[in-house]
Amino acid sequence: MKPGLRGFFDSMEEYFADPGQVDRLYAAHPGWEASRSRVAIYGRLVRHHVNATLEKLFPLTRGGVGEERWEELVRAYEALRPGTSFELNRMGEGFPGFLADEAERRGLPGYVPALARFEWTDFEVFSSMEPVPERVERLTVNPTLAVLEHPFRLCAYVRAKGKGEPAAGQEMALLWRHPETLVTMYMAASDRALLAVKMAMEGLTPEGVASATGVPEADIRAALEECVKDGLVLAPG
Repeated sequence: MKPGLRGFFDSMEEYFADPGQVDRLYAAHPGWEASRSRVAIYGRLVRHHVNATLEKLFPLTRGGVGEERWEELVRAYEALRPGTSFELNRMGEGFPGFLADEAERRGLPGYVPALARFEWTDFEVFSSMEPVPERVERLTVNPTLAVLEHPFRLCAYVRAKGKGEPAAGQEMALLWRHPETLVTMYMAASDRALLAVKMAMEGLTPEGVASATGVPEADIRAALEECVKDGLVLAPG
C-alpha cells in the first residue's frame, strides 16, 4: 500500500473513535472533497461491525455488565484500541485485557474480565489453525487444548448460559476443539482429565499408572476412554 494511502487510513482511526473528529479528518487532508454524508455512513458501518463482532464474541460478558454499561465499554474500547486487522473477529483480542484494566474504575462485577477471557479463548480454540492429526502413534494431547485459571466457577456458569452469577472458587478450565464435531469443548479440570493429559504428555501406560498408584487398571482405562471420546486426548487407532 502506498505511504500516502496508509497515512490516510491511519488518520481515520480518530474519526472512528469519535465521529466528532470529522472536521479534523478533512483538515488533515486538504483537497479531499468526499461527501460528509457518505463519510458518516462509512463511519456508522465500521462502528456497527465493531459492535456486532464484540456482541457475537462476548454474549455472556455483555449480559453480565448490562446493556447500558456494555455500550459505554464498547465505545471506550473503540477509542483506545481501534481495529487494525482485516479479520473482524481479531478486534476482540484485546477486550478481556481492556476489561481487566477498567473493572475497578467502572465498578464491573469481579468475574467479568475472567468471563471475557473465557469467551475469547473459546473463540480462539474454535478457530485455531493448529492441525489435529487424524491418526496418532501414541496417546496424544489434543493440540488445540487451552488452560485457564480463574477464581470463579465459570464452566458451570457458561453451561447454564449466564444465569445468575458464577460462584466464587478457584477453577482450572480446560478448553479444546473436538476433532470430529469441531465444536469447542470445555470443563473444569477433573482428576480423570488431568490424569489423561499427564499420561499423554509423559508417555505413561495404564499398567504403569495402576502399578504406581494402586488404582485398578480398569478404572484408568475407563477414564482414558472417556477423555478420548470427548477428544481431550487422541489415541492410536
